[in-house]
Amino acid sequence: MEQNIKRVGLMNWVALLAAAAGMLLTTRFSGSAAGLMGAIVAGIGALVALLSYCQMSLEAREELEKLELEELSKTRGGASLFAAAADDTFPARRSRQQFERYFIPALAVLLLLLEGAAAWFPWKSAPAAGLVKDRATLAMALTGLMGLILFLLGKYSSGLARLQKERLLRPGAAYLLLSAYACFIVTATMAASLAGFGKADLIAARGLCVVVGLIALETLVGLVLEIYRVRVKGKDSRLLYESRLVGLLGEPEAIITTAAHALDYQFGFKVSETWFYRFLEKALAWLLLAQVGILALSSCVVVIEPGQQALLERFGAPVAGRGVIGPGLHFKLPWPIDQVYRTRTEQIQGFIVGAEPETSKVIQWTRPHAKEDNFLVAYRAGATTPETNEASEAASQPGAHQIPPVNLLAVSIPVQFQITNLEQWAYVNNEPTNLLQMVARREVVRFLASVDLGDLMSRGRGKAAETLRASIQRAANERELGVNITFVGMQDIHPPQKVAEAYENVVSEREKREAKILEAESHAKMTNAQAAAVAFTRLAQAGAEKARAETNAAARAILFTNQALAYAAAPGPDGVYEHRAYLDVLTGSTRDAQRKIILATAGNSNQIFEFNLEEKIHDLGTGLTIPKAN
Repeated sequence: MEQNIKRVGLMNWVALLAAAAGMLLTTRFSGSAAGLMGAIVAGIGALVALLSYCQMSLEAREELEKLELEELSKTRGGASLFAAAADDTFPARRSRQQFERYFIPALAVLLLLLEGAAAWFPWKSAPAAGLVKDRATLAMALTGLMGLILFLLGKYSSGLARLQKERLLRPGAAYLLLSAYACFIVTATMAASLAGFGKADLIAARGLCVVVGLIALETLVGLVLEIYRVRVKGKDSRLLYESRLVGLLGEPEAIITTAAHALDYQFGFKVSETWFYRFLEKALAWLLLAQVGILALSSCVVVIEPGQQALLERFGAPVAGRGVIGPGLHFKLPWPIDQVYRTRTEQIQGFIVGAEPETSKVIQWTRPHAKEDNFLVAYRAGATTPETNEASEAASQPGAHQIPPVNLLAVSIPVQFQITNLEQWAYVNNEPTNLLQMVARREVVRFLASVDLGDLMSRGRGKAAETLRASIQRAANERELGVNITFVGMQDIHPPQKVAEAYENVVSEREKREAKILEAESHAKMTNAQAAAVAFTRLAQAGAEKARAETNAAARAILFTNQALAYAAAPGPDGVYEHRAYLDVLTGSTRDAQRKIILATAGNSNQIFEFNLEEKIHDLGTGLTIPKAN
């Protein structure tokens, strides 16, 4: 192996090590998460380049040893000496074999662990990093310069490895190019962050984490396949630390060459030498550029559906005069210059303050719930009934049990809202949905601490819901959230499950007491009404009797006066008045008699009369008279 190849391998290792250190310092200076991943990629490349340089040195020593053996084997004695002790005569070859048999697999396992850790831990910690924009400009310049140097060295090394077929030079050259591209990506993400695309650094860091993860997966597969690989004497084995994925990412044009060889092998003739393939190879870049252009033009047209509004941003800032666009067809600059963020402003959205309902079915208070979020509610004991006042006075005595001024209440309050001002909703506050939820929760806590438990759990729910809705709306307006609170529900509020049964018992006893009070009032009203009716009846009867007695007395007085005048006109027992009075009495007393028999007697004649008072039934049909049976 030529000394020039060894120097290039050493240069690759030194360049990657310097790039890793430089990008690490730049990352600490600028706080770029993508820069940290770029330093990790360069550090892994430095380890690979070191392994390659060590193996390269061992093979160079082995070649030098072969040359020395050829010089010594020209003499006869030297040939017999080397033939007798062949194994002890080639220490360089033995060192190289032991290195490839033991050290390279062990170092490949170590490399796998490092790649796995480099893919996992930065992925978890990348969101916590933050780019310092004041230092980004200097960091961009340094990173871009390092990328340019790595790119030139990588192109030189890869070209040298391809021309002289130096397989040990390929791994370091591939990592040089990949590290150069990582530097360019970090520089681009810093520029995008300065332009207003704050998430570009995080996206680039996550992308590099995925690349390192895929490299680790390739290393793992290579180690597994190495166990079952067939060893052929005299044939170079595959380098465990070399990644074909890194080679493809470092030299994408190698994909076209590989595809050409595959087509030639598949069809059996030189497809890569046909005019169409050569034309496609020359025009592929323009075809890809045309597709990218068509894709960019397609992003210039945006359709906003009915019920939606969209925010139009240019380089991360609202477009003047067109910050909010409504439903319909609109035109904009291509992505990523202009971006559109759609929002359904006419849709009623909602969230729950308190415990999330576990099911749509009705659950009793005494049944256990999946989750309960308890709030403090004021309890004004003794504010309603005399019994409560007496209990409060008794509880206030020294040594008595004190009633706490607050109670716990489990609530699940749905809050529904509608976005009315999209610009305020998107730009005035950070994470407006979470802010609205916190504002609503604070207003619920304030409201429950100011109302009475008994009033809230009974007749005051409707008024409480409207009051709470107004307070949440007022708080949202103060923070310019740009929403309209359409509904606040107070239906799902109840005491905690542990005290629900006792609460129901208290409520039940209160209801029973109210029922007995109402029953007593009903009985009192009924008995009072009956007594008043009896008194009125008796008074009316007494008045009627009085009126009748007075009327009869007056009538008798008037009758007596008239009778006295009539008697005076015909006095004596033989007078007309007495006889007429006698006959009136007789007529009145015999008015209901069926038969009246009048006997007129004259003198002292003794006459005998026989009366047949037997009733007869007349048969009208026959004319016969049938006696009535006794």
